[in-house]
Amino acid sequence: MATPARKLKILCLHGYRQNEVAFRERTGALRKMLKSMAEFVFVTAPHSIPGSDETAEEQQCGWWFSDSSRYDCDAETNEDVGFTASVAFVKQVLTEQGPFDGILAFSQGAALLGVICRLKMTSDEFDFKFAILVAGFRSLQSAHQQYYSSDKIGVPSLHVIGETDAVIVCGRSQELADMFVDPVILRHGGGHFIAAASAQKETYKSFLKQFQ
Repeated sequence: MATPARKLKILCLHGYRQNEVAFRERTGALRKMLKSMAEFVFVTAPHSIPGSDETAEEQQCGWWFSDSSRYDCDAETNEDVGFTASVAFVKQVLTEQGPFDGILAFSQGAALLGVICRLKMTSDEFDFKFAILVAGFRSLQSAHQQYYSSDKIGVPSLHVIGETDAVIVCGRSQELADMFVDPVILRHGGGHFIAAASAQKETYKSFLKQFQ
């Protein structure tokens, strides 16, 4: 009898104005689809958005702010408040809760993951094998432009892009994908969410299978 393939361990990074509880709910269909292949670990970004509810279920958090207290994905600014702390936080989670096989990230979390993938190229402190970036994009903060050099990022990656995403238009997600070596692209006709219908099932599974 063949030995069952081991389950992959995947760290999950939520989007802006979310937390680990909300993101777990939003990934329900994906987790069900991949339950035989992977286990998912959720964490909450270290920065609470001012004015949001402080209960664990309702608290809105972000990975960094484009000005002193808020984030606008379309804003080109010289501020990235909290960004360095978030990178350090993810590094700590990878070390203390790992080892992880990969990281799944959504929206602002995917923008952060894009930078972490670049950092992984020159540091063994970020220990993971692959990245799944859903509604990802290139950050517009001036301090982050150093991470988008002409040298492509050599981390195996799957990029999930919504053709009708009105928050992160598909061109921005494609721009980030183009910065990776041989990116796998999964396009769907929906918007700003994690697509997990039967039409996307095989792409997810074939991508993950190579790491089992």
